[in-house]
Amino acid sequence: MTRNETDDGGSDEPVRRDATDGDVSELERELTDRGEAYARVTVVRREPPVSANVGDRAVVTTDGELHGWIGGAACAQTTAVDQATAAIEAGEPRLIGIAPDPDTVDRSGLEAFPMRCHSEGVLELFVEPVDPTPELVVVGNSPIARSLTRLATELAVDVTVVDPEGADDLPADETVTATDPATVADAVGPSPLVVVASMGQYDARGVAAGLDADAEYVGLVASDARSDEVTERAAALLDTDPETVRAAVTNPAGVDIAAHTPAEIAVSILAEVVDARTAAGTGGRRAPAAESETTADDEDEDVHADRDHEGQDNHDHENHGSHDHEDHDHGTGDPDAVDDLATDPVCGMAVDPETAAATVEHDGRTYHFCCEGCADSFESDPASYLNDGETAPP
Repeated sequence: MTRNETDDGGSDEPVRRDATDGDVSELERELTDRGEAYARVTVVRREPPVSANVGDRAVVTTDGELHGWIGGAACAQTTAVDQATAAIEAGEPRLIGIAPDPDTVDRSGLEAFPMRCHSEGVLELFVEPVDPTPELVVVGNSPIARSLTRLATELAVDVTVVDPEGADDLPADETVTATDPATVADAVGPSPLVVVASMGQYDARGVAAGLDADAEYVGLVASDARSDEVTERAAALLDTDPETVRAAVTNPAGVDIAAHTPAEIAVSILAEVVDARTAAGTGGRRAPAAESETTADDEDEDVHADRDHEGQDNHDHENHGSHDHEDHDHGTGDPDAVDDLATDPVCGMAVDPETAAATVEHDGRTYHFCCEGCADSFESDPASYLNDGETAPP
């Protein structure tokens, strides 16, 4: 008898069929490679007459398709599919029993359903949802992005960093050195979790890449004012409506925990990422995107966009610390003037010592900051922002 045939004749002996476990295993590998959730359904008990053996298994996809073999006619398989899709949605395994009289199999830890097939018999199935390891894409090499990458290693996620400089000192599983949205979207897996924290260097490209990759979550570290600008630029890159982009992006990224330091902000973002992953289940959201040509001028505009500290509310600046530090043109017209800039040791932003928002003296050195928040963070714990042997900034 082949796998597609059934035995409803009432024999007490298990039916022997051609094994197709290899086919199911191959399908599981394919689904995992595509990052698609599914449920594995395994026969753990049977009573004749049913055409299934203990150990037979099937795969149920999110759209309710059953592949493999668990015996039973359409009535039993319908129950199995319904319970499998529910398990995928809930993210929790379950044990179900299907019998002519559900009370005969009902017990603690098992949910019983009626066997409505004329052939009757009993099936007990273990339904196990399988959700491939999610991918966290961190766009940027800012202090917040670096803290986020390091802390994410404690979670069950694969971490991909998007950094043109290809930083190799971070514990990332993959590094993408391109910033073109389509290239980044092709390089990452399906439905990733994306955090854009490049501090203006390529924020718009990171947001566009997240939407193009059908990300379950796109978080942006920026002020409200800068978020509007990033949204406009990302919408132009995707050739779509800015409101569609705005609705798909969470800004400021992170839950409100009064975070100030890069590490604290990273913790708040990871908390939101975990929550978003749980809430999203197997779904994702996507802004419609069209193929667009990305030019060097576009990149230059992203890199040199004006920064904006106004309108930062909630936990974006003073309460959150995720203020937006776009690399910008200081208006000098002299490229050598960049050499006279200091570096804010907290956020990494270039600061003109003459117009710095705050300065702090430490160990005989003067440090310049873009804002009072960075100065306060540094003053509370200078050692966490300084490297051994570091020289004083200009």
